[in-house]
Amino acid sequence: MIATKDQPGTQIDHGMLHDLVGHLLRHAFNRGQATFAEVFDGDGITSLQFMILELISRNPGISHSRISRGVGAAPSVVTTTLKPLLVDGTIAVTPSTRDRRVICYHMTESGELWFKGLRPKIEACEDLFARGLNPDERQELLRLLRILSDI
Repeated sequence: MIATKDQPGTQIDHGMLHDLVGHLLRHAFNRGQATFAEVFDGDGITSLQFMILELISRNPGISHSRISRGVGAAPSVVTTTLKPLLVDGTIAVTPSTRDRRVICYHMTESGELWFKGLRPKIEACEDLFARGLNPDERQELLRLLRILSDI
């Protein structure tokens, strides 16, 4: 049993929680989101938008379903996340040349320039998030997360 400090002068008994991979991943995810918000404060982008833009930038003409699979999010979540990027002209849509019912996403010229300016910040974000790991530990963590994620 691991007891950790919750507030000064008090302790909380977490039972088995700190031995559960899912519980620890949830805490790590939340810390990663907070780190992203700190580093990208004022840039008008969420971590999910960053992931989606990375896919669109690297895969012009990518479909909605491939974006959903690529970021591991439900199609409805991707739709909601894409809306402001479409409205502000960061991305544009065209029908697929193979199936006109399928929408394909592309970066606009202005969107690509904006995103290119933001991309270097992700390295600083990752470094801040993983600051407690040495380079070998960081690589090992990435390797293990890929295994857990079936990637």
